[in-house]
Amino acid sequence: MARIVGQERIAEVFGVAPKTIVDWQEQGFPIAVRGGPGVPSEYESADCIRWYVEREVKKIQSESPNDRLSRVKADAIEMDNAERRGKLIPSDLLEPKLKAAFVAAREKFLDAVPRLARELPAELGARETMLQAELEAFLARLADWQKAENVEEEDE
Repeated sequence: MARIVGQERIAEVFGVAPKTIVDWQEQGFPIAVRGGPGVPSEYESADCIRWYVEREVKKIQSESPNDRLSRVKADAIEMDNAERRGKLIPSDLLEPKLKAAFVAAREKFLDAVPRLARELPAELGARETMLQAELEAFLARLADWQKAENVEEEDE
């Protein structure tokens, strides 16, 4: 087990403010060695993580059926709103676009191999620059998946 010294350090582990650690300690957050004025407390990381996980699980398990129903309804409303605003894309429309983008990017990448073999400069810096440009073009093609044209399905 890793021992962590100080509220600031354990707060960093959990991504919270040191004040949150103080609040958690009042709720049972484990302290391996309690510090005092000018002496920081010490924490066992595994014990602290276990406490945190158990705390989060209890929150979920304590959800009443009405709370769950309300949460599910609210989630559905959010999804409907996101779809109306054009923030969601049905998977049957997304999959062909992504497939087309991957195929196009793959073809560009494979076409680059023989060209690079012929054109790579002898100087290391120039080779790195050229390879960097090729990889960036490949990634840009993947990132621009919305503009990809659908590919025809191949018979298997």
